[in-house]
Order: sequence, then C-alpha cells, then structure tokens
Amino acid sequence: MSDRSKNLKEVGPPLVSICTTFFNAGRYIHRALESCLNQTYKNLEVIVVDDASTDNSEEMVKKYASLDSRVKYFRNYERTGLAESEIKMFHLAGGKFAMMLGADDWLPRNYIENGVRAFLKYPDAAGIVPDLTTLIEENDSGIFTFESRKHFPQGTHSAEWFIKRMYKPEHLYISALGLVRSEDLVRAFDYYIENYYKRDSKSLPEELRSFFKRAFGMDIVTFTEILTRYRSFVFNDSLNYIKITHSQNQPFDLKRDTLFEVFKKSYYYFLIYKYIYKPKWPKFYRGMKIYIGAQTLSTAFIGFLRSEFNPSFLNISESKNLMSKFFGEYSLLEVILTAVYSIPMIIARCLSFAIRKFIRSRERKELEVFFANNFLDKEKNFRA
Repeated sequence: MSDRSKNLKEVGPPLVSICTTFFNAGRYIHRALESCLNQTYKNLEVIVVDDASTDNSEEMVKKYASLDSRVKYFRNYERTGLAESEIKMFHLAGGKFAMMLGADDWLPRNYIENGVRAFLKYPDAAGIVPDLTTLIEENDSGIFTFESRKHFPQGTHSAEWFIKRMYKPEHLYISALGLVRSEDLVRAFDYYIENYYKRDSKSLPEELRSFFKRAFGMDIVTFTEILTRYRSFVFNDSLNYIKITHSQNQPFDLKRDTLFEVFKKSYYYFLIYKYIYKPKWPKFYRGMKIYIGAQTLSTAFIGFLRSEFNPSFLNISESKNLMSKFFGEYSLLEVILTAVYSIPMIIARCLSFAIRKFIRSRERKELEVFFANNFLDKEKNFRA
C-alpha cells in the first residue's frame, strides 16, 4: 500500500475544506453557503475570503458564521485581486481534502459525501472530478434555466489521457473544481502565482498580464500541475457541480467578432498551454500547437462566413502582426499540418452546429436538474 493510500485510511471522516472568494457577492453568497452547510457530509469547513467587498457581503457571511462555526470568514481590507485571494484561501484551509467553489455556484447535498467516498475507493488518484451542470440566471431574477450538462467518461484515467485532451472543446479543465488533496491544491496555486501572475516576461502582452492577476487560465493550470505528481485521476458523475452563468457575466473581454479578436483569444490561451506543455509535457507540445492552430483557423473561417464575408471582419492591417506572433511559435511543417487539419475541423464544426440546432429546435432536455438534492424546486428557484 502506498503512503497516499495509508494516509487516506485514517480513522474517522477526513475534514474537507470548501473554499470561496469574491468581491461584492452579497446578493448570492447565501446560496453557496446554504449548499455547503446542508451537505450530508458534516466534517467540513467553509473558508471564505472577502476581497474588500463594499456591499453587504461581510454582514451576510458573518451572520452564517455566528450560527455555524464551520464558516470561517477572512477579509482583505484592500483589494488584492482574485489570484491572490484564491491562494490565500487555500493556505487557510485545514482539511485533508479541499475544493474551490465559485461564490455564485453551489453543490448538491451529497457532493462532498460522494467525493470523499470516491477518494477512499481510489486513494492513489490525483483527484475526483465532477460532472458540470450549467444554469443561467437571467437579470438577477433568482430563477434558473438549464443550459447544459457536461458528462465525462467515467472511472480512472491516466494523467496522459487528460493532457492529450484538456485543450479540446470538452473543457476538461472542469477538473479545477474537483475534490483534491489540500496540500496539492496549495502547491498548484503557488505554481500559478509564480509562473503566471508574477511571470516577468516582456514577451507577454500587457493585457494578458493583467488577466493573470485576475486568475485567467487558473482553471487550466492548477489540475495539470497536480497531475505531474500522479499517474491517474477519476471522473465520477455522482458529483455534479452546479455552475451559474449570468446574462451579463463577462469576466474577460475576449470576443471573436473580428479576425484580430479570434487570434488574440487563441494566442492568450496558447501562451497558457505553452507554459504547461513545453517544460512538463513536451511530447504532447506539437499536438497541442497543431490543434490550437487549426481551431483558430476554423474559428476565423466560420466567423468570416457568419459576417457574410464582410471585409471589415478581416481587417488585415490590424491582424497581421498578431498572426505573425501566433505562427511565429510554429515550424513550417507545423503550419502546413495546422492548415491541413483545419479543413476537416471546419466541416465537422459546421455539421455539429447544424445537428445541435436541429436537436434543440425539437427538444431541450433538462436532465432532471430541478429537484431537492440540487437545492432547486420545480419552479426553478433555489431552495435550501
């Protein structure tokens, strides 16, 4: 039995730390707190870091803390930004396991119980990764509609399985919201702070550096850093993270309405992946480059098509320098492979869009989201 296995088989239920941070979350933080405190698993703590909110957030959280000692409130009296607040909350966590919870998201009642049970079953895993259900809250109404559920192939998967897929549209970086060991999460966030937030490189666009201070790419980086120390992780659909999107929720201004914007967004993400793959997973670096490049070209073509071939979409004078930087990272062979691969990708994306549109026009299945275990009623309201 490995040391990790021995550590997970301690007597008694292990303490779990659920960590959240925010600025001005007074309108919705009660939902996250209610979902944590009403878990079927009781040996947990809720670490709350308030990044100098100016609304009623402090009053709201302190009220919960006065009623339940498992809520531990910490306040930054000057705003530090999301990245520093996140690393602070994980350093404050005392649990054997920990996870991050968005202040406007919540967890089903049995989330932590199922997560701990899965960890005890797979004690050598890097973490337990949930399904992801996304709900939309329109105009701060408190009424939610179903948007999507991402379901992943269940069971144990190798670290390499993840690395070969994480940059694809399946959005495998949901792993950042999984249940992992606290010490691993602290180490991974420290890595993000040192290698992204504090990265001293004149080659980085200034806007991207400002994004890193707001934890841009953090959800991609942290779990991949944890995986460098493990051979496998687990997808488990008995865990279902409930994520809320808002009609006006746009944390980063990365549109794709012009060729320049398409390449800027892709270039920023490419740099995040580059700092992951080049030093730590070099054998997958070329595959990542070709896929990201082909995805960018296919997105540009589809965008031009949607613009009805409007020349203003291209704006070559604005785009050419950024395109040169992007493909400056590629060899000639990689450019050729990227261009070739983009053709079937364009066809596949167009077909996929047509199929999705046809299916949605006939039925939009809500996958039985609205029931009590998920803190939702049939009228689509949150109910503790």
